[in-house]
Amino acid sequence: MTLDEIMRRIVRAHLNTILLCVLVPLAVVLLIEARTPPTYSAQVRLQTQSTAPGSSTEADGLSSRVLALATTPQVVRSALHAAGRPASSADALDASLHRVTAARLGESPVVVLSVLDHDRDAASRTVSALAQRVTGFMNTGDRAQFDAALSDVNRRSSAALRHRDQIQKDLLHTDGLQARANLQVLLDAAQKDLDQVQAEQTALTLSQVNRDQVVTVDAAHPTVDRVPSGLLPRAALGILLGALVGLAVAVVQETVRPRIAGIRVLARALDAPILGSTGERSEALAGSMSLAARRQGVETVVLVGVDDRDEKATRQLLDTMLPTRAQDVASSSVLSPNGSVSSGSRRSGDGEPEPSVRMTSQVRFTDRYGVAPAEEPTAGVVVVSAGTARRTALDEVQDIVRAMRWPVVGVVEVAPRRSWRVSS
Repeated sequence: MTLDEIMRRIVRAHLNTILLCVLVPLAVVLLIEARTPPTYSAQVRLQTQSTAPGSSTEADGLSSRVLALATTPQVVRSALHAAGRPASSADALDASLHRVTAARLGESPVVVLSVLDHDRDAASRTVSALAQRVTGFMNTGDRAQFDAALSDVNRRSSAALRHRDQIQKDLLHTDGLQARANLQVLLDAAQKDLDQVQAEQTALTLSQVNRDQVVTVDAAHPTVDRVPSGLLPRAALGILLGALVGLAVAVVQETVRPRIAGIRVLARALDAPILGSTGERSEALAGSMSLAARRQGVETVVLVGVDDRDEKATRQLLDTMLPTRAQDVASSSVLSPNGSVSSGSRRSGDGEPEPSVRMTSQVRFTDRYGVAPAEEPTAGVVVVSAGTARRTALDEVQDIVRAMRWPVVGVVEVAPRRSWRVSS
């Protein structure tokens, strides 16, 4: 099967089905778009550290941490409540999955936290509250460990200080040289332990002072933008899916009930030439059919349509050819005794001479029900079709031709979207 035959049998013959399959999802997309309120995106920028990340992997790690904290259902629920949008656990979980996002800006330490909402003000309040909670947790999340370490250092520092002070007091109240020497050694060891603990205490304090703090850049005035409509991509996807479904349905229909793949295929199946199209002038088409009929010795041309639409076109074609047939019937055929064609004239009603048509043979056009018994031996068939009928209808026409034993004079194509009548 050629590409042209595929286009004719599947696409052109089932164009209405394909268009319906395309229009249905497109209408659904338009309906959903019409009923969906606008969505707004509120954004707040967080600086996670003062220095730039060393690589894109480190930057991804920072943004991933912000996203992990911002999408925690309890954190989202708390932010929604603070924004005046109380939500259940299920609503908070849905919001954390579909409405909260975080993305890094290049390889900078700045992360953009975004919240989607149908209410512009609610989106702004929610993202501000969420940014404050994420910032607070990142700054104080590991504070308990630091406080425990600092408390332990302070405790050991106090104990070392008391131990050193006690040795100093004992040294002041000791008189023996050897005893004072021993206490001096103990005092030096206690002072060394105290200095070591105090150095550790100082290091912890400096590490906390030098630690990067996560800060919000614009939490007080979040950036709120309207999310662009997804109508075009969704409509394109709907059209594509609809076209694929329509083509699949057309293929199934064509497999179950195959059609003729064009007028040329029909002509090859009937082993007959194409004589013309219904879009031509009726006189020219009648002349072509008459000439072909006379060449095959046919005097009565029976016009047969393949399916119901072709039969309708056949009746319209016969109606357009009635003036030509009436003129042919009114004309007289005069033959000379030796069979040659001669010319003559006849008088009209007002006495003026009118030319007469001299023909060696007369061809009459009719349908299958207008053939007289005397015309059956000299009858032939002209098949009228648009080339889109079903194979079963063509089989019926072939059965009729075989039963009548009429020769197939030719095929006439039904021209689409054109009038058969010719204006005078």
